[in-house]
Amino acid sequence: MCGIAGEVRFDGGVSSPPLEAMSREIRHRGPDDEGIWIEERRRCGLAFRRLSIIDLSPLAHQPMIDPETGNVIIFNGEIYNFQGLRRECEEAGARFRSHSDTEVILALFRRLGPDCVHRLRGMFALAIWDAHKSELFLARDRFGKKPLNYALTRHGLIFCSEIDPLSRHPAVSCEEDREALELYLQLLYVPAPWTICKQIRKLPPAHWAICSESGLRIEQYWDLDYTRKIRIADDEAFEAFEAKFVEAVRLRMIADVPLGALLSGGVDSSAVVAAMAEHSPVPVKTFSIGFEEQSLNELPHAEQAARICGTEHHPQVVTADVEALLPEMARRYGEPYADPSAIPSFVISRTAREQVTVALNGDGGDELLGGYPRYRLSRASLIASAVLGPLIPAQSLASVAGDHLIRPEFLSRGASRLVREFLHPELGSLVNARNNWDAAGRAALLRGGGEAAAVPAWRAAWLSRTAARASNPFDRMLYFDNHTQLPGDLLVKMDIASMHCSLEARSPLLDHELAEFCAALPLRLKLRHGSGKHLLKRLAAKTFGWPFVNRPKQGFGIPLEQWLRGALRKRMIATLSDAGLMAPFDDRIVARTMWEFLVGRRPGHAHRLWGLLMYGTWRESTRASEFVNSCT
Repeated sequence: MCGIAGEVRFDGGVSSPPLEAMSREIRHRGPDDEGIWIEERRRCGLAFRRLSIIDLSPLAHQPMIDPETGNVIIFNGEIYNFQGLRRECEEAGARFRSHSDTEVILALFRRLGPDCVHRLRGMFALAIWDAHKSELFLARDRFGKKPLNYALTRHGLIFCSEIDPLSRHPAVSCEEDREALELYLQLLYVPAPWTICKQIRKLPPAHWAICSESGLRIEQYWDLDYTRKIRIADDEAFEAFEAKFVEAVRLRMIADVPLGALLSGGVDSSAVVAAMAEHSPVPVKTFSIGFEEQSLNELPHAEQAARICGTEHHPQVVTADVEALLPEMARRYGEPYADPSAIPSFVISRTAREQVTVALNGDGGDELLGGYPRYRLSRASLIASAVLGPLIPAQSLASVAGDHLIRPEFLSRGASRLVREFLHPELGSLVNARNNWDAAGRAALLRGGGEAAAVPAWRAAWLSRTAARASNPFDRMLYFDNHTQLPGDLLVKMDIASMHCSLEARSPLLDHELAEFCAALPLRLKLRHGSGKHLLKRLAAKTFGWPFVNRPKQGFGIPLEQWLRGALRKRMIATLSDAGLMAPFDDRIVARTMWEFLVGRRPGHAHRLWGLLMYGTWRESTRASEFVNSCT
């Protein structure tokens, strides 16, 4: 796991200072080693920070040069099937100097070019300078576990693992993108390919790009398809699922450094820890986070799972004393990001890093087999949507569906619910944003007008793709969530939180072979008795029992309303009262929303205010000028 940055200038103007500055700013992603390479004709420069995980020797140093072709690679991530790929390359005549997965990617690229990404099983963001073609190849893993941000300039392209260092490059402007701001207010994160900076974009998951003198070409190389179903008996499906799940966990236990797990106490992370315990010769180190507020505290469940699995367990309670963490969080995310669960993610990552360098987690389980409450579809909903759904495409309702719980525009609240339950249940995936800024709220909040069409267009585009890749509402929700909330919010949260502490986080449930198998399963093997995640629950029940598995889902949130009224009250008032930090928002709307929350006791405003607080905290972090000064 590492941090990468680079620049392509086809006028031969690449220089060291900006690369060195970006490298310094991502040191936390790789404190063990660093390297900078600049092509002889100065058309390409690559910078690298290393967190040593596999092959700790200097032979795995990056940037790494292919002696046969002159190609140069920087690579952030882990390829879990690299040993099998290495043997395949050796049989084809390749010779290796190191034992790293990085050198295997170079050998594959030598043989296959961009198609090499199809062979990689793992998480990755990589850049390869093709010496023969004088072009840069960029690629990102299938689910988007590893980030890759880039900015096009008049001379070429600049890229970096994180947005903040890239935004401070002297050739990059950080003029705010109004479309991104609209999307942020609705979602409380900025989805790919947008960033808050108009010039900077995110390479979407499962895409590769080639930057050459003729421009930038981007292509998608992989996607989940829920329309191709297999015929399989229940017990056969369970055995196959268990085998693939255990293999995914086992592959992610390969490391040359201490390894542990983040144990929330939920079904997903508990199942991962149970599989780890079966394959570990020593007790697994597990780490859990809880809260003083018992309604959000899952520590007892995590401790129960730890006892059953015989782990070396390390619980920690998060208190409201987190104000000092907010500016650092905002700077690391590099743009407004307002998922409140980022706070416990930062704390648990810091705790785990004190003892381990790699930690497995349960991310992706809900999106794999449908674990959220909105996946609990009745038989009547499934039948009605199959008959009525084709009459009115879901994307045609996109301009209304996302706001129907707040201010429905032409449907009553009851009618909107009927649409969601019997016409297009997949619209339930949009209710995540029900407590955020709806269309009317955004229109009033944004002075000078926003980009009102951005959110409906984003919804409609994804709902259209969802309809083409899944044939029932349950699978359509899976597809939608796997392409929106998962890569745009949840995986961003964990990548930034873990790498801030130089901790590598691995997600067995996001193994693409396991995901492809689950996508092909018939609905009965995912949804059973109105509840999703059937196979994963059945697997977890073997170790923990059904009462543990069937308890209500809690989630990984924070007592947001209590904190904003208490420990974070002064900071919220100070930040939201600063007109400079709140621009371009209407200060009257901001003040009224805050007043209604604090005095009028409007709990629904908590997420809206948190979004404004994290926006203002991000704006404050951009005032620092050390990076710009170091490049001039």
